[in-house]
Amino acid sequence: MPVDRYEQFVRWTDMFLTTSTATEQARHQGYTAFTAYAAELVARHRASPGGDLIDLLVQARDEDDRLSEGELVNTVFSLITAGHETTASMIARGVFRLLLHREQWAELVADPSLAGTAVEEILRFDGPPASAFMRRVTEDVDLSGGSLSAGTVVMPNLNAANHDPRAFPDPGRFDIHRFAGHPPHPHVAFGYGPHRCLAASLARVELTEAIGALATRHPALRPAVPLEEVAWTDGLVHRPVALPVTTGRPAR
Repeated sequence: MPVDRYEQFVRWTDMFLTTSTATEQARHQGYTAFTAYAAELVARHRASPGGDLIDLLVQARDEDDRLSEGELVNTVFSLITAGHETTASMIARGVFRLLLHREQWAELVADPSLAGTAVEEILRFDGPPASAFMRRVTEDVDLSGGSLSAGTVVMPNLNAANHDPRAFPDPGRFDIHRFAGHPPHPHVAFGYGPHRCLAASLARVELTEAIGALATRHPALRPAVPLEEVAWTDGLVHRPVALPVTTGRPAR
């Protein structure tokens, strides 16, 4: 993604991924403009091919005929949206969680190598930032909380599995040491099986680098406003609208 277009596509995604004050027409315009930009990227890469992911997708369309033009553009659109918004949101959510637990932030500052396990606990405790897509029940099913009839539309709470006391003792406790010595992905923040996140490994690297860099470069990081005053988005992706912080030490 060209860096000079960053602010533009952030505005687009904010418009159609959150329930802001934007009108339905404005949301549609944001979605349409972003889709058009994905098509523009495809055309640019087709005219001047290189060796990145978009070039490989264009090749799959033009040479191997494995994608339609619509599928190609939609894939580029989806990769940009999912690759930026969810990771950026998890960084904000993770920093918010660490600032709520100052003693654990202090541990991370003292030992930045804990960033990897801290990220796993952030993912378990607060991820994923996006709601699940709605699903239609295809047959009658009995659950512990009641029965669902075929045809019922539901929205699963994906994060409930990461707070299951049968899988995680004391799941309501945030602990950056929880996954020390454990497999790299014992939670399901990235999904599971065929629906596992395509870029789970990349997201882990990005989150670990971001959290580790903050602990190393800004050890005195603290909220600039009371955390209970931080406003959150309400929509497909749930994150702080803004997380004001200060990086200096408090005045004595």
